[in-house]
Amino acid sequence: MIAVIILLMMTLLLQLPNSTDALSSTPVVTSGIESTARKRIGKKSFINKQSINKLPTIYTPEELHNLGISFSKRQVGSKSYYRGWFNWKTSAIDAIRNELSINNLPYPADRTKFENLFFRLGVASDVGEMPSFEDAGARSGYAIEFFCRGRNLADLFIDGFNPSYNFPLFWLDELSKSPMMGGDRSSVDDGEAEQQPYHIASLGGGPAFDYVGAALATQHCSYMSSTDQQQQITSAIKATILDYEEDWRDLVEAMANSTQYILQNSNLQCDWGGKCDITQSLHHLNNVATLAISETTDMFVCQYCVAENMKQLQESNYIFFHELFKYAKDNSLFVLSEVHPRLWPDFYHLVKEHCPYMQLGFNKNGRQMLLRKRTTIDCDKEQEEEASSSVMISDKDLKLVKKYEELAFYHSRKIDSGWVRQASKRRLS
Repeated sequence: MIAVIILLMMTLLLQLPNSTDALSSTPVVTSGIESTARKRIGKKSFINKQSINKLPTIYTPEELHNLGISFSKRQVGSKSYYRGWFNWKTSAIDAIRNELSINNLPYPADRTKFENLFFRLGVASDVGEMPSFEDAGARSGYAIEFFCRGRNLADLFIDGFNPSYNFPLFWLDELSKSPMMGGDRSSVDDGEAEQQPYHIASLGGGPAFDYVGAALATQHCSYMSSTDQQQQITSAIKATILDYEEDWRDLVEAMANSTQYILQNSNLQCDWGGKCDITQSLHHLNNVATLAISETTDMFVCQYCVAENMKQLQESNYIFFHELFKYAKDNSLFVLSEVHPRLWPDFYHLVKEHCPYMQLGFNKNGRQMLLRKRTTIDCDKEQEEEASSSVMISDKDLKLVKKYEELAFYHSRKIDSGWVRQASKRRLS
């Protein structure tokens, strides 16, 4: 009898799925109860609206172009200009996302697996350990839902026209020469610069949201001097997308195709560049592609990748960024975005101690750190001054560094006390 009972128990255990923790890539449901945490997407999500046929009006490429032309005569920097930018940007993102979802996704989005990934991204930001992007359905869901990355970057560029924003001058002066603010590259270096595209490297950039942000800003600026009868003149940009997860390649190509179809502009280019690992030396095998373009890139963008790699970045003493700053060309720009500013003090100390040729400042209450590599001439002049730190960072931003150090201390103390991010206690839908 005992043997029969043991046999029955073993059979039941074999039939039950293995439970997983919050960092597992696959949600598990046992006896009707989900054992893996998820962050549920709300009513405003594209996936949800698409499932109930409640999508906003989707503009055709021609309608979107005409909408941009209609805003062309508004005074740049005015409230009317920004209302026009908001309307055009929102419509363009809706159109690109719809085109991507209907015609270009290499794999269908898996809502449950995306929600699981969504939660793990929050955990990663808390503990500093990168989640897995290996599930294709979760990646497709991420590509559809997280256009906020592209929108925020596009806003950063267009906000350069807003007199209410107090950008670091070193950043704004250099950005104004870029296509994202309608700049003319022929005045940057020499006559040959006019034929060269503005190169953007997107680090941890799958599925090419950084390219979308740069493309939107560039396209919008091209309407400023256009009329109904005149085709807009757009400076060329070329984005190279690099990521640790190489399976982003197909979605990068899909995003590039969808953006090209909606914006109808051959001067906007985007390519998959290869593997990139910001926790390793630039000379590591995983960073061959990044090293190859480090000296020819005009702008490096790294959004929402730093916090989730905190532990390995600190263990490596930020060797990747140390070497990238070293090899980057003069006047190149850097954009680092995060959900919190707790790691920016580490970058400040890196620059202060090892990279005095870099300037840094903050935007959006510390959600963005902006850097520029100064020319050798600028650095030589600074060596003659005693207060070199005042050139590297402003007094206002230096005070913010101290504030961010306090935030990092209190967060570390909270984590050490055993605090763990919890999933919402909503019932399964």
